[in-house]
Amino acid sequence: MTEETSSASAPRSIRYASDAIMAQLARDLVRESKISQQQLNELNTRQALTGDSIDRLLIRESLLSESDMLETLSRITGIPFMPIARFQITPEIVGKLPARAALRYRAMPLAIEGPALKLATSRVPDQASADSLRMLMGGPVNWVLCTESDVEQSLKHFYGLGAETIDDAIQTKDQQEVSLQETDLALDTADPGVVRFINQLIFEAIKLDATDIHIEPFETRTRLRYRVDGLLQEIPLPRGIERVQKSIASSVKIMAQMNIAERRKPHDGRIKVKAGNEEFDLRVSVLPTRFGETVNMRILSRQSMFIDLEHLGLMDSQQPLIESLAILPHGIVLLTGPTGSGKTTSLYAMLSRISTTDVKIITVEDPVEYHLDGINQIQVHNEIGLTFGIMLRSILRHDPDIILIGEIRDTETADIAVRASLTGHLVFSTLHTNDAPSAIPRLIDMGVESYLVASCLEGAIAQRLVRRVCSECRKPHVPAPVIMDEIRSMFPDRIDKAEFVIGQGCPQCNFTGYRGRLAIFEIMIMDDILRAMVSRRKTSIEIMSVAMQHGMTTLRKNGWIRVMEGMTSIDEVVRVARKINVGPEQIR
Repeated sequence: MTEETSSASAPRSIRYASDAIMAQLARDLVRESKISQQQLNELNTRQALTGDSIDRLLIRESLLSESDMLETLSRITGIPFMPIARFQITPEIVGKLPARAALRYRAMPLAIEGPALKLATSRVPDQASADSLRMLMGGPVNWVLCTESDVEQSLKHFYGLGAETIDDAIQTKDQQEVSLQETDLALDTADPGVVRFINQLIFEAIKLDATDIHIEPFETRTRLRYRVDGLLQEIPLPRGIERVQKSIASSVKIMAQMNIAERRKPHDGRIKVKAGNEEFDLRVSVLPTRFGETVNMRILSRQSMFIDLEHLGLMDSQQPLIESLAILPHGIVLLTGPTGSGKTTSLYAMLSRISTTDVKIITVEDPVEYHLDGINQIQVHNEIGLTFGIMLRSILRHDPDIILIGEIRDTETADIAVRASLTGHLVFSTLHTNDAPSAIPRLIDMGVESYLVASCLEGAIAQRLVRRVCSECRKPHVPAPVIMDEIRSMFPDRIDKAEFVIGQGCPQCNFTGYRGRLAIFEIMIMDDILRAMVSRRKTSIEIMSVAMQHGMTTLRKNGWIRVMEGMTSIDEVVRVARKINVGPEQIR
């Protein structure tokens, strides 16, 4: 497809939006059997009632994909259709078009081509808009058709989230300052424009599958960050946001039903929101800092959670091992890893697999973040004395078959878990250790006798989450020689067929190069040899060496498999899975 290369004096022949263009679009779609004549007649009737254009109605009624429609419009108008991911957008390019104009015309700068500026739009521009932009820029403008989501996400990323809303809020604030000297009361009133902005950033976070929202004030700026796929991403904010920073904090406190007059102490509250058909709870925490109040909002879905083992990202060789641990009659199964590594999700998936009418399952969690249908879930309340230890003593009298302990944190909890497993219960829990074999010395350090650990521990699973390379902007990557040597030493037969990729960043991944996450695992199944080593108090390194000889795949090795499959990047595996020295040789 040839890109537009117009100039001011001799622009390439393109056709701007008009009734004739929409009519030809309709005719072409019917001729190509993409819509029927009856559907077109119904659209014409609806258009007469609503005044909307045919192209918008086609998308709204789900009669045609946006990509198909834009491809047809591209042929008709001569304006190229291509994804924004193909362009390397720089601050210099963005600076060529003022924010107010970009937001007004919903046009995103993509590239500088000589004297011309290439702009992306999701709708065929009309002649008046094209002329206005040409006059504003003082030079020619080239056009590219892109999907609406691409354009909108790019505008948010490069010009700042909620730019129009903040601009209106600043204007309102200026008008108030003309007639009224600013007072604490005025600042603590929830401004409608600021509330709209807060709603925007909440819904944008939900759309990006963020787990946390951070609003942080500094001396000369305000920073907004989302935790997406486990890592914090800074979200650009419009200019002037610092002028309404105090109003933002006050409005959040009002929405969370906090005391807005007290700015010297921490606050906690909740906000309930609905996005589409799904409801969310936002746990809000406000802390006083040197330059104002910093806000954190944890996003929790209120829907029941159901995840099966097939969606955890297990390799074919790993799923039978997980299933064998899930159906054991008794014993302890531990998941290990740092906070945010997906341990609870994996435990829920295992419980969902074995939750049947003839099995009673009770969980003790802090907190209960997701609801599992058919499972008795108990929330720990340390402030009133309902600790893990006390709750476990009580639930053993409720005749459970399977017990899930959110985390083994102390000697009392570890002792009860071990005794429960020895009396015929299957116990699932988590520990904070770096790898699977390290769970054994951790239990012993908590005061559990080594012979009891050897008797009751059935398996330990270490887990990490790595980000998936974005499927829209992925491109081939050549690893560093030291990494290639490491992978070649493990997989000499697979290295030549490996697909190494990275993401260059696009609107679909919020310009990070990653979208979504997958888990990598290290699964250690206890056998007689390992139990004997535990009884003799062998070190975790010695246990790991033997476990690897028996077929255990380490986290790093599992990660390299995912890298060779083109699912994640080398940087992600290096970030979450370290090398391990076992004996005289270096084992990954």
